[in-house]
Amino acid sequence: MAIDGKITRTDDDAITGWIASLTFDVDITLTKNPHKAKETHPDFEITTRTPRNRVIRIGSAWEQTSQKGNDYLSLSVMVNGQQVRVNALRSDEDPEGEYRLVPLAA
Repeated sequence: MAIDGKITRTDDDAITGWIASLTFDVDITLTKNPHKAKETHPDFEITTRTPRNRVIRIGSAWEQTSQKGNDYLSLSVMVNGQQVRVNALRSDEDPEGEYRLVPLAA
C-alpha cells in the first residue's frame, strides 16, 4: 500500500500532521497517553476528527531508538478498517521537529 505523510512536533510538544494513501487522507494529532502505566503501553494516542468534527482515537504511537541511536516514532493507525503501520523518521535535511512517515514492509 502506498502511504505518505508527515508529522511535526510543535514548540508546546504537541504533534500534528497527516497520513494519506489512495483511499484515505486524514489529519492526525498525537497526544501523550494519559493511561500509560507500563513501559510497553503506547506513549501517544493518535486522534483525528470525524466529518461531524468529533475527535476519535484511531491509533497509538511509541517512542523508539534505532540501533544507530536515532530517535523515531512507531505508529499503528486504523483507517478504513485496516491497520496501517508506519515509522516517523527524521533525516538531517528535515526541519527541526519534522518527521516523514515511512510504511513498514509487509
